[in-house]
Amino acid sequence: MLALPRLARCSLIEAVRALSNVLLALALVAGVLAAARGVYTAVERQATRDETRPADVIVVLGSGVRPDGRASSSLRARTLHAIALYKAGHAPALFLTGGVGRFGPSEASVMRDLALAAGVPESALVLDETATSTQQSVDNAARVARVRGWRTVLVVSEPFHMLRARRMARDAGLDAYASPAVDSPLHRIERLRRWYTLRETGALFWYFTAGQLGRIQRD
Repeated sequence: MLALPRLARCSLIEAVRALSNVLLALALVAGVLAAARGVYTAVERQATRDETRPADVIVVLGSGVRPDGRASSSLRARTLHAIALYKAGHAPALFLTGGVGRFGPSEASVMRDLALAAGVPESALVLDETATSTQQSVDNAARVARVRGWRTVLVVSEPFHMLRARRMARDAGLDAYASPAVDSPLHRIERLRRWYTLRETGALFWYFTAGQLGRIQRD
């Protein structure tokens, strides 16, 4: 049996290694795409679930404010949904969370004005005007909940936001349930709903990845 020249053997080994690397990369890409599809489906599934029930407080997550200081359509839809929950007797208080974004005033103060105009007493409103992210809103809500003795919360946001927001709230120690604002145009307009669902898929990946890294560092 003839032996391969040394140069030919080296070339063959390198070719096999290169092919193995390509196959491994393709397998990783396929795995990531499959996981992303699974998360996307989970976001869609949660978006259709309304878990509204009696609670200690309704936590309303902020959204954008228009340049003229009025509520964006998304912020208005969330606030009106929360007001309807309050008037239906689902909870005795509203926790309105959202700081100043691109335009002022704070999202929480804009929500307060809408709630007061709708007849919600100021004594039922608790404002958080510092949060600029979902995580900060949830952490602030959890801190105030411990002081006020709130345990069960209804989280109000866009339907596509519910899976991540509810998970964050539960990770913060709250007994949280989703109450999506289904009248928001970000949900009702299909192209917007698909775009934001895709964005939420990425945000959930980041949340889970960051959480795992944090646990590894603590361990």
